[in-house]
Amino acid sequence: MSDNLERYEGKTSFAYNKNAGIPWHQTGQSMSGFQTVDTMLTAAHADYDVEVVPLYVQAPDGTFVELESKKATARTNPHTGAYQPLASVGNRYVPVQNREVLERALTVVGASKGDAIIDTLGVLDEGRRFFAAIDLGTLVIDPMGAADRIARYLLVYSSHDGTVPITYSNTDVRAVCQNTVRMALAAAQSTFKAKHTHGFSIRIEEAQEVLRLSTEWATEFKNAAEQMMLIPMTPGRLDRVIDGAFPEAKAVTDRQIANRMEIVDTIKTIYAGPKNAGIVGTNGWAAWNAVVEYLDHHRDGTPEERALTSMDETSWVTKRKLAAQQAVLSLR
Repeated sequence: MSDNLERYEGKTSFAYNKNAGIPWHQTGQSMSGFQTVDTMLTAAHADYDVEVVPLYVQAPDGTFVELESKKATARTNPHTGAYQPLASVGNRYVPVQNREVLERALTVVGASKGDAIIDTLGVLDEGRRFFAAIDLGTLVIDPMGAADRIARYLLVYSSHDGTVPITYSNTDVRAVCQNTVRMALAAAQSTFKAKHTHGFSIRIEEAQEVLRLSTEWATEFKNAAEQMMLIPMTPGRLDRVIDGAFPEAKAVTDRQIANRMEIVDTIKTIYAGPKNAGIVGTNGWAAWNAVVEYLDHHRDGTPEERALTSMDETSWVTKRKLAAQQAVLSLR
């Protein structure tokens, strides 16, 4: 399936809060409002434990020899009850269970006592990956009655095959499948990662600092957005914002000129679209969002590359987003 959710005999390893809408794939267990960690893990068939076991190779004489440089992860499949190897991992790999990853996430957002909603929760790739989205509430950007609503989630993402570190991302994309997990990562404002080691459990304060999940962060973000929304945008001003993010080189080839024209045309189309200026008006907020959407979803590159680059605070993509914001604010 394109969503990559785990399925067995018509059952999908996924649960969601139906009050926030039915996911596009229309599968999984629907829940209502606040649910406990135990309830959501059970509903999504994600309440399994993963262990690390020795890995053996069979010699020509039929005997088995332990591969000392590698281990294997395995679980008891919650659907079938069968013992299931998952992947080979390095010797330093330490399994961190789905429950612990989720409970730590709730602690990070200050909701360990039950004052946040686990909006979605699911299992991908036959048990090898786990994700959840914690609803952090909605910001309303509304200095002029536009009421642009921005959903806020903490994306929780981890793996049991060594391919994905424990990942917490501050994003506005609701994760309901593999592709939306990638989109959520690409759209993340900030991301915290931790390796599967024994030290994971003592890094909560560091995660809070990186993610800036406090009211202070929400206030700062809303203030910056509302400042940009108050800046009127004309065609000439939009060109200045695009130039800020994609400055025109002095000496370029015909191919480079054509590529830049394509970028400019795409950003202008996004800006004028019904989901951008069509909602919030012709202002700096719409202009900045057009540049961000282009960088996160429309530029050349694989979904994985776009997601990784967007999450990196030092990447050229992040620098161009900041340059576009500065270009907008310079028009005040």
